[in-house]
Amino acid sequence: VARDEDLLEQIGKDIFFDLVDHDKVRNFRIQKQLPFNHFKEDVAKEFGVPVQFQRFWIWAKRQNHTYRPNRPLNPQEEAQTVGALREVSNKAHNAELKLFLEVECGPDRHSIPPPDKNKEDILLFFKLYDPEKERLRYVGRLFVKTSGKPMEILAKLNEMAGFAPDEEIDLFEEIKFEPNVMCERLDKRASFRFSQLEDGDIVCFQKQLLPEQEEKVRYPDVPSFLEYVKNRQ
Repeated sequence: VARDEDLLEQIGKDIFFDLVDHDKVRNFRIQKQLPFNHFKEDVAKEFGVPVQFQRFWIWAKRQNHTYRPNRPLNPQEEAQTVGALREVSNKAHNAELKLFLEVECGPDRHSIPPPDKNKEDILLFFKLYDPEKERLRYVGRLFVKTSGKPMEILAKLNEMAGFAPDEEIDLFEEIKFEPNVMCERLDKRASFRFSQLEDGDIVCFQKQLLPEQEEKVRYPDVPSFLEYVKNRQ
């Protein structure tokens, strides 16, 4: 079970691409015939997140070899056994069920129920790049409407980054890294649908640099930094 805490812990240290190394997150060994709803009680004990505030996503391997949260489990699936769910989540039939636990925090840092999600809502993950420190880190996730545009969430992203609300930022989509890095600038004025963003996608952003600032750093933007990381591995 991967959580935000794992992404915060790993991105920029253990990993740079994708979201998490599943070998380093909390594992639960359970009987296949255990009902998933009972498993949620184990999770509640382990992480201190009451059952009604837990929402689980299954991961999927995409055609371009990236691995992303794909969709939330539905109530019918949660009523099944863990063994039956494992079949749903992976066609390779290895004995694992990989999940992402989504927990929403209210203003007082207490858990609140997950927001309703329909086809119009997509869950995006955000990484922040600092060209001066050559540092990439996870700053959180947001639900956006497919019809919405990045320009509508710029103030929110600045808040997540600890920037001034009107800081000029550049956005990039991290698409893939095998066999080569593909990371493209996101048009802030185009809808998320137009840019073909979907659940589990990753957006990297950074302060916009002036030409004279760009000259002072080795990797002035997200694509050049990711290229460097890839070649160094």
